[in-house]
Amino acid sequence: GRYERFWREVLLPPFEQETGTQSVVDIGLGVNWAANLRASGPDNPAYSFVMMNELVGALLRQEGFFKQWPAEKVPNLAKVHPKAVVDGGMGVTAMVSPIGIAYRTDLVTTPPKSWKDLWDNEEFKNRLGLFQISNTAGYMFLMMISQIYGDGPLDFDAGFAQVEKLVPFPTGDLAGALAILLSRGEIVACPLDLGETINMQKKGLPVAFLAPEEGMFMFDQTFNLLRAAPNEDAACAFLNYLLSEDVQIKLAEEFSYIPVNVDTRLPDELVETLMLTADDLDGIVTFDWIEATKVRDQVTERWNRMVR
Repeated sequence: GRYERFWREVLLPPFEQETGTQSVVDIGLGVNWAANLRASGPDNPAYSFVMMNELVGALLRQEGFFKQWPAEKVPNLAKVHPKAVVDGGMGVTAMVSPIGIAYRTDLVTTPPKSWKDLWDNEEFKNRLGLFQISNTAGYMFLMMISQIYGDGPLDFDAGFAQVEKLVPFPTGDLAGALAILLSRGEIVACPLDLGETINMQKKGLPVAFLAPEEGMFMFDQTFNLLRAAPNEDAACAFLNYLLSEDVQIKLAEEFSYIPVNVDTRLPDELVETLMLTADDLDGIVTFDWIEATKVRDQVTERWNRMVR
């Protein structure tokens, strides 16, 4: 779809022309790449690098598939916001889509300021939508609420106690499904990524995005260098290219991603649309996916029993 076309038609041609590198792109899901990598083993990967979210990347990193990106081969790493540097440089989150609260400005008279307002503001009662727990955003929302109301992101008893107060509520498996509910007025607010919110705004829908005071979480795309990469130099050159100011602007224009290169200067009209810059990455809350994954099956089962 749109994502693959942008990659093939906009991102890759300038890189290939500049470096003389012939790229091979494998489009798919992180879990499938993980299965392929595990089948071939850490010393015989089919890829030089992989782009995936931390739900999968953290596990492969722990299993020894990745190594640290060499700073001397990726000069733009020096410009990357610390929040986008994973595990001391073992990974680099080059694409960040913040998730906050999207709400209908015509149906909500008191705009939310925090995640707690989803409970404290009577205007939201029985008018909220949430991600399904199978979506990482749904799991991150539960961890965020567990952290706010409990002893930490894995204090799921505290998180479930709060979510249970919202039942019943509609859920969406993807951001687009929640956006449809919001656009129809079937809900007045939901956790949603900035990009999906901006897409609705471009269609003229009366919606706004809030970065809650407790912090946002994110859809992330982290780049990981394979320990036995067949072409490490080309992988490093591509990451350096992706982290350049010009490409970070292209990603912001196309997908509403927040630049991770702190030197990126967005056009004024894009700043007005995005509202967030690299400085706002300080407000992103990240989670320990190794520990979270250990209990994900139990959490999912518990969620599905409660949310019907």
